[in-house]
Amino acid sequence: MIKLTPFIKTLLIVCALSFLACGCATKIPSVGKKKYSRTKPKTWKSKRAKDNFVASGPVKYSLLPSSSSELAARRIDIRSQGMKSWKQLGPQIRRSIEYARRNPSGGLALKRNELRLTWGQLRKSLEDLERLLPRLDKNPELLGKYFVWYELQSGAEMTGYYTPVIEASLTKRGAYKYPVYRVPPDLRKARPGQTHPWSEQLRKAYRVENGKILPYHSRRDIDVKKVLSGRGLEVAWFKDPVDLFYMHVQGGGVLRLPDGRLRTAVFSGTNGLSFKGLGQIMLNKGILKRSQLSRAKIKNYLLSHPDKMWEIMASNKSYIFFKITRGEPLGATGKPLLSMVSLASDPQLIPLGSIVSFRTDIYPKEGQPSRRVNGIGLAQDTGKAIRGARLDYYIGTGNEFKYTAHHLKKKIPVSLLISRAALRR
Repeated sequence: MIKLTPFIKTLLIVCALSFLACGCATKIPSVGKKKYSRTKPKTWKSKRAKDNFVASGPVKYSLLPSSSSELAARRIDIRSQGMKSWKQLGPQIRRSIEYARRNPSGGLALKRNELRLTWGQLRKSLEDLERLLPRLDKNPELLGKYFVWYELQSGAEMTGYYTPVIEASLTKRGAYKYPVYRVPPDLRKARPGQTHPWSEQLRKAYRVENGKILPYHSRRDIDVKKVLSGRGLEVAWFKDPVDLFYMHVQGGGVLRLPDGRLRTAVFSGTNGLSFKGLGQIMLNKGILKRSQLSRAKIKNYLLSHPDKMWEIMASNKSYIFFKITRGEPLGATGKPLLSMVSLASDPQLIPLGSIVSFRTDIYPKEGQPSRRVNGIGLAQDTGKAIRGARLDYYIGTGNEFKYTAHHLKKKIPVSLLISRAALRR
């Protein structure tokens, strides 16, 4: 056994103490590194910007992978559309089913290079969604499992509309002197299958005068020249001519009669001529600047310049005819619309009856912050100004929805939902 000298013993003790001191030294965390808990669940984040959707792709549908569609389905919040349960969508879905049934099952509802759908497939998709409703409150991802999602690469511009409540009378009296006309008997439409060397305009509406086929009367003819006056075509009368013009833009309205009763003005026909919005008209004429093109400022200018008002409005050649009913406002499907669900679309891109996923922000009231809507919508209406990649979101009936509707203009992501069972047909 080796004997240790006192010097060696002392040296060994010092080394041992130094070793222990080094092992117990405080560790300094590395700068710039993060600690991740292995128990923390992973969260999915959209690659799109949170606030502004920007898309530069073509107006074309592309198939979303199943994993992406299930994640997108989880984001849908039916409560953001004013409903407590998916089951509340049932009656509105049935209205779309009834519309789809009126079309031949094998007929094409959508005819595009990248996607073709029959009315039968559209109807089957609606029926499958109705059956799935009771399960979606607990398992919204089923909407991604049982449906194929076709994303519109370009996205779509979303605007809003509502059904205004307007002071009106069913008879001409006092301040009620601006007429609402029903469809004139001399307005004709080309029948399906008719072949004539007419323009598309004349296929929509025309008249025959002295044996000649002519475009139907323009807004200037009707409002300024009064060619329909005195023919017994008036079905209601307004106090405000600008309100009447905007009812033409909206395609309908709720009328409050002098005794408080309510009636509904329902779209029943058009003169087939081109539509042009008042804002664009006044901008082109140099009357207002782009920053002044709010509906309130437009209306104020027109009412304060009665000598120019009718000519300015007449620059929009389109004219709408109405019928007065006791029912709710109807969409292009002939069925009532549902607030925060119904959408107006271009049927060439999104057929009537389609199921649509979208995400947008709305402003409930002036001075309030925006509110996100991750929604599911039903294409149930159309509009002359709704063309291509654009959706018009139905906010509701009543003047309280005016602000929200007028302050919605946003580029949004949009997907068309078709059930997998329907695609196997």
